[in-house]
Amino acid sequence: MLLTLLLSTAVQPAQAEDKILWLKTEWPPVFMPNRQGFGDAALAWLIARLPPGYTHEMRALPLPRLLRLMEDPQLTICTSNLLRTPEREKQFLISRDIMRMPALGLVVRSADAKDFQPLLDAKGMVEFRRLLQQAALDGAVNQNRSYGAVLDGLLRDTLPDAPVTRLPKTSNMVSMLAAKRLDWLLLYPFEAIWQTRQEQTAPVLSVLPIAEIPTVNLGGVTCNRTPVAARLVPAIDAILAAHPDEPWLQPMYDWLDPETRQRVRPKP
Repeated sequence: MLLTLLLSTAVQPAQAEDKILWLKTEWPPVFMPNRQGFGDAALAWLIARLPPGYTHEMRALPLPRLLRLMEDPQLTICTSNLLRTPEREKQFLISRDIMRMPALGLVVRSADAKDFQPLLDAKGMVEFRRLLQQAALDGAVNQNRSYGAVLDGLLRDTLPDAPVTRLPKTSNMVSMLAAKRLDWLLLYPFEAIWQTRQEQTAPVLSVLPIAEIPTVNLGGVTCNRTPVAARLVPAIDAILAAHPDEPWLQPMYDWLDPETRQRVRPKP
């Protein structure tokens, strides 16, 4: 009887590790192909501290495909690519915030920042609605990007009369600003710094906060609802809670202009 028990135990397969498929959308300098983006660094920091028992696969996909794949109930799929919204909190399991990134800002040449002072509110933020009424200040937006309901609404209501150029991509915006073909850009601060570092000659930039939107975007690790994710997300919460100084965000600060860095860095 004992021999039979031992033999039956010996042939039992080893417990398979829980597999996590991590998805991202490449978006320099947040997520990059060589995994050198600051979002890649934050995710690597987290995965290194997860308890044993998980295997991890990384895959880069365009955002629409990423969202479609997360509906697959046969896989445990997670991403740190998504902003926190009430709709996503109903659909997915979301950890504590791991992403606390500066929101869209008004990117201008630092030497010309004084031209925007009449448009600042009492908190020192640019009133975007008023900016769109300034015929002397030419700006640019990406025609293929949504800037959120508020800014999209303002752009829709004021165009085509507003002095705004709609461009098919963001990659050449800073060069146009440097050539003084534009006075302002609607970009994320880290995108602007990324572009300036790709340019041979780029102006010193300032990023002015916009009054109509929050100054910070928040998001946790977002996973589809599977039993594995139900164990994983509390483990992530415990790791993040144990590090209130948010060390995983340190690489992000290297991609921010000084004013934005001061706004988003936690006060000691």
